[in-house]
Order: sequence, then C-alpha cells, then structure tokens
Amino acid sequence: MDLAKMLRKHTTEIMENTMLTDKQQEDRITQVFDLCHFIKCYDHHLELVNSQEHEIMTIDDAGTKKGIYFCDLIYNTKYFFDTYFFSAANITAFRNKAKIDELWFVLVEESFSIDYFYDSKNFIDENNVTSLYDKVFYFNFSQSIIKTLK
Repeated sequence: MDLAKMLRKHTTEIMENTMLTDKQQEDRITQVFDLCHFIKCYDHHLELVNSQEHEIMTIDDAGTKKGIYFCDLIYNTKYFFDTYFFSAANITAFRNKAKIDELWFVLVEESFSIDYFYDSKNFIDENNVTSLYDKVFYFNFSQSIIKTLK
C-alpha cells in the first residue's frame, strides 16, 4: 500500500473512533506517523493492519502477523512511563490475545543528532527490553536512521 494512502486511511479511522479519548487519538496518530516513516526507511512491504485497539500496532510482514511498539525515549522517561510494555506477563498476555507471531520494540529518537544513542542503549538494558521483544530497533526519526539492536 502507498504510505500516503495508509497514513490517510488510518488517521481517518482513528479520528472517527469515538471510543478513543482525544489523548489516545493523538497518541495513535503519532504512532501511525512513526510507523509510516519506519516502513519507508526499513521495509516498504510492511503493511499496517490495526492501529486502534492497543498501543502496540499490528502489521503484516509477508503473511506474518507482528506487533510493533514505538517508544519515544524522551516522552516515556520524562513525562510518562507505562510499565505495561516492560512486563513479561503483560507482553505474553498481549501476544496470546492478539495472536502475534513476533513482537518488535522500536525506540524512537527525534533528534537531529545521533549522540542520544548511548541513552537509548541504557534504557533498553535497564528495562530488559531485549528479553521481552523478538526484535529491538533504534530509530532516529529526524535522521531516518534505523539500527537493529536485536
């Protein structure tokens, strides 16, 4: 699917979903933007399946159902830290409920500098991310840089 079409489609669906609060809509739209840019930089064949039911978005990767959680390091550590995504029991329950084959964790930086990579690695280590998720990525949104960490 064309990324612009995917962005429009899912943004419209999110805005029309009356079950989501304004804050949830804002967060989901940000995640869709992150995902579209991630797809553009990583693999054009990934397709967004669901962006509304959970903070972990569901994608299709050549017939394999995967979940992706985008974590903005500055937002999550300075303003709000949702421990749900760093609990083995919660991750396992979500994986089983959503029938996800693989779970990806994408740490998003929005800096024009890549000097923040050290903080990202510390965050991943301190929160045991590599043991909870099948793949772990560092994504510098502004620089369009993706590094596979696991």
